[in-house]
Amino acid sequence: MVWLLEDYYDHEDRAYLMAENHMRLRPLKLRTHGVSLNDMSYDERYTEYIKRLGLLPVITLVSRSTPNLNAAAITALVDRWRPETHTFHLRTGKITPTLQDVSMIFGLPIAREPLCMSIDFDGWRNAMQLLIGMTPEELEDRSKDRVPADATYAWIVENFAHCSNPAEVEVIETHARVYVWYVLSRTLFANSGGRTAPWMWLKALEN
Repeated sequence: MVWLLEDYYDHEDRAYLMAENHMRLRPLKLRTHGVSLNDMSYDERYTEYIKRLGLLPVITLVSRSTPNLNAAAITALVDRWRPETHTFHLRTGKITPTLQDVSMIFGLPIAREPLCMSIDFDGWRNAMQLLIGMTPEELEDRSKDRVPADATYAWIVENFAHCSNPAEVEVIETHARVYVWYVLSRTLFANSGGRTAPWMWLKALEN
């Protein structure tokens, strides 16, 4: 076989282990939360607000449903991804994902200022109260929590799954903000703990 990198790197590659060491490696097990439309249904009244955020294309894309994932195809790509170069090393050449690729696929804006905020913020409950009108109940023991400021998916669904009709403009905007928070946390920034991305997403959606 013709190897694409130095032996030092190739010897740790799954393709190398299968071809040279005859190891039988199964396709990777894919993990995704997806977005349950039964839990958080999209309300057309959110459209105007989400459009102002510049996030309507990606929200429309991921709200439809999680696409079918081909474990074998994704595993093949993982086998050829090299963290040393941040590049897919294929037999046809090297492919490096760029921000423009992400923008073209998801419709995400990439021309704005980057968002960098600390999640270790003592006043996050007050900030969340101002942004969405409520906060999760404070736990007595937070020793097992991964981050100091977050909310469970179940809590969001329980309190924001449906927007009343009729509703004041401020109520609709709040529900739209939480819907974007929920969808982005379930798809682009998913974790296995049943919790959303930190509250800073709400701060980012403040305007």
